[in-house]
Amino acid sequence: MKTFTGSCHCQTVQFEIDTDLSELTTCDCSICIKKNALMIKVHESSMRILSGKESLTTYQFHTNTAEHYFCKVCGIYPFHRKPIIMV
Repeated sequence: MKTFTGSCHCQTVQFEIDTDLSELTTCDCSICIKKNALMIKVHESSMRILSGKESLTTYQFHTNTAEHYFCKVCGIYPFHRKPIIMV
């Protein structure tokens, strides 16, 4: 397991994730399709927001289940959170 860092464009929002990068996927939501974005799935306990939490805002659409986070300063979408589905 390795720790990776990420941020929005202006670096107000900074975060890190712990992952082995075993499952890089493409998202099928309309936002990610337009950006041709790739994503890695990590458990919430493997992600830490280091700074800028107060500068995050969310956007929800369609079924309003996923929370797409954007930086209020630069507008970049650094990550999203899908609901945990228990089966």
